[in-house]
Amino acid sequence: MNRMNRATRDPARTRTSQGGRPCKPTKTLPTIRRKDLPVVHLPRQTRSQGGKTKLTNHRAAIILHAISCGCYRETAAELASIKAETLSHWMGWTGEPYESFQRLVRKAEAGLESRMVTILTGQAEVRPELALAILERKFPQRWAKVTVVAAPPHHLTFNVAVQKVQERIAQGRAQAQLPRATIINAAGNPTRPHDPRPPRLAVVANPAEDSEPRPT
Repeated sequence: MNRMNRATRDPARTRTSQGGRPCKPTKTLPTIRRKDLPVVHLPRQTRSQGGKTKLTNHRAAIILHAISCGCYRETAAELASIKAETLSHWMGWTGEPYESFQRLVRKAEAGLESRMVTILTGQAEVRPELALAILERKFPQRWAKVTVVAAPPHHLTFNVAVQKVQERIAQGRAQAQLPRATIINAAGNPTRPHDPRPPRLAVVANPAEDSEPRPT
């Protein structure tokens, strides 16, 4: 009995759920030191709907710091102890302090992009593939990779061929052209197409049967 109690009280023992699987480890976020946060002074709230806003200077500073370090907006919202939907609302609402906060967020994202581009272009002379990658993304019309698509197998092109023939027939009918099955008789009148149908049988009445008998 004592051994069982010691086993359950052992802190080094891995905790498991009811199904026997180990519990998921708690997600730990990186600690942010206050001295690393930028100084933010947002205007007072002018939006009267919804009560007092949660967008404080401290939360704004955490979000701006996380974005400038390369985090996504969702991660920055989690670091600021808010939902990602809340941050999305802040980026779309009008009035203060949201408009000033939106400008600061866009400025932080632009600063991050500028620093990353500077690092890439600084290493382009040592690694030419970086220069090519930058050109492909910056000027895709001239430097993007050309993708060659292989033709489908022969047995798969039948439906495509039928569709092309149907399109050409419809186009010919729209342009008042002759059907493809019409044959032009070069020996006869060139303006009159030859009738490819066989000649029709004409029924001729027998005059000996149809006429009345002549008097003798």
